[in-house]
Amino acid sequence: MSPVLSLTLSFFLFTFITNLSPNNAVQPVFDKHGNPLTPGNQYYILPASDNPSSGGLTLDKVGDSVCPLTVLQNNAVTGLPVKFTILENSTSNIVTGTDLEIEFINKPDCAESSKWLMVVDHVTQLSFVGIGGPANYPGVELISGKFLILKHGSGNAYRVGFCLDTTGDCAYLGLHEFNSGEGGSRLILTAINAYSVVFVDAASIKSGNSANSALPI
Repeated sequence: MSPVLSLTLSFFLFTFITNLSPNNAVQPVFDKHGNPLTPGNQYYILPASDNPSSGGLTLDKVGDSVCPLTVLQNNAVTGLPVKFTILENSTSNIVTGTDLEIEFINKPDCAESSKWLMVVDHVTQLSFVGIGGPANYPGVELISGKFLILKHGSGNAYRVGFCLDTTGDCAYLGLHEFNSGEGGSRLILTAINAYSVVFVDAASIKSGNSANSALPI
């Protein structure tokens, strides 16, 4: 991702971006059933037990977009599986604080890529998770950075964070409903109310749920 933060956007982000907790000592990341999270394997990202939401992550069209590029948490679906890639090209298991790429296994034909990226909403100036590439967002600001996973609470619950390439400052991903007609809540950068999740091996989800996790046309 080549776009960088403008001075105006940088100032805005620094008003709410916080350094992630230094208490997150490096430790292996486990899926819901206690198995190590493995690069390249397929996982569903679902709410942890302390979240009132129950559904997974999917893609949909928002605003005037003609392509389903925006990641939404939707309580009515299992969602779409993702895979994690360690940026250092390591094949070892994932640990907390590791720089990661996150991408959906499948993507709409109209999307340049299935990899997650941060997009700035020009109306609210909130930054949210989408997929694709610069060609999918003409005139829209994209934020260059890396995702990471951090431990949260007991059990195998975690939070996903995002760190800026420009400064190293980080924020958590949280949920925000931009519009009740969007079909779910967007994942946004936030310093508070972070979204607590578990990772579920896609192989453990019965194929009967596939109808609830299809990509929108």
